[in-house]
Amino acid sequence: MSKNRHILPIFLLYFLTSTAFLAFFGYVFYEREKHFIIDKDSFDMRELRRDLHMKLQFSGELTREDFSEILAFVVNLKTQEIVKEDFRVKPGTPRRYIEANEAISQFVLHDRMRKNEYFVAIKTTGLGEKLLALKMQILFVSLGILAAILLIAYLIIRLSLRPLYEKIEFLDGFLRDTTHEINTPLSVILMSIELFKNNPEKYLANIKTAAMTLSNLYEDLAMIKFNKTDESVQEVNLADMLKERAEYFGTSLNAKGISLSLNTDEFTLTTSKFKIRKIIDNLLSNAVKYCNEGGRIELNLSQNSLNISNTGEGIAKQNLPHIFELYTRFDKRNGGFGVGLNLVKKFCDELGFKINCTSDKDKTQFIVKFKA
Repeated sequence: MSKNRHILPIFLLYFLTSTAFLAFFGYVFYEREKHFIIDKDSFDMRELRRDLHMKLQFSGELTREDFSEILAFVVNLKTQEIVKEDFRVKPGTPRRYIEANEAISQFVLHDRMRKNEYFVAIKTTGLGEKLLALKMQILFVSLGILAAILLIAYLIIRLSLRPLYEKIEFLDGFLRDTTHEINTPLSVILMSIELFKNNPEKYLANIKTAAMTLSNLYEDLAMIKFNKTDESVQEVNLADMLKERAEYFGTSLNAKGISLSLNTDEFTLTTSKFKIRKIIDNLLSNAVKYCNEGGRIELNLSQNSLNISNTGEGIAKQNLPHIFELYTRFDKRNGGFGVGLNLVKKFCDELGFKINCTSDKDKTQFIVKFKA
């Protein structure tokens, strides 16, 4: 499954919405700043007009030198003399207007005695460059913000989807393991049925072992998913139950050539028979599964404790604290779902038992201590 295939649509949505928002706010900002620039230009023009007015009041006339540093069209309305003509003003234009990104302001000045009266039009250049610089500034800032937003969005998407990807990967593995776990005993049953006439005793034992495996798988998964348990409490003879469960796994023990040592004291406990049986079954099933070929399993029941140990490759020290976590597996070779020990811990907690595991390179041991 390609992760980028799922990230890309979300990332594009972030990109399009972020671009739309930035374009909107960029436009609003541009219009506001544009008005600021024009207003500043108008203020400068008012200052220039005031200076010209004071000059006219002081000297009584305006000359070309007064407009040497600016573009202007100036005409003396009394004499019709053109003082300066850098451009022509179109008739009927407003007092202030913008043409080709250049601002043109028009006004009339006269001296105190009204001997001279001037029509003045002044063109302010550079407005287009200022607006272009403003646009470029907004563009570069917007691109920087967009890049930051997209980077943060990408990281957020990756972090948000990581648990989902982990769950999907887990489900893929779970389905793969489920197929294997169910297919193996089913194949044994089908093959044993076909060859049953050749050796009925042998193939009946194989069918029984496979059926037991399927039954245990179903019970464990049903309890994890639906929490279906028998909550009734009764007096249980643990010695008898341990012997019964050891016999139940006899076929699996024989298939791997495992020898079983069973030492029990007479011990009864008032508890849930269903839960204590599942504790024993899962611990014994694990012992059989991870015991080496021709190895040894020991079951020791003493007053208030049960000890189940098996030979074979042990559990790594760093994995011991995690063995009771749901769906946790450290040995992919032997299959399973990683639910058995989680159920054991769950039922031990519910019944008030204490469970502990020790392991070295050659032996693994589980100890269940019952309530006094």
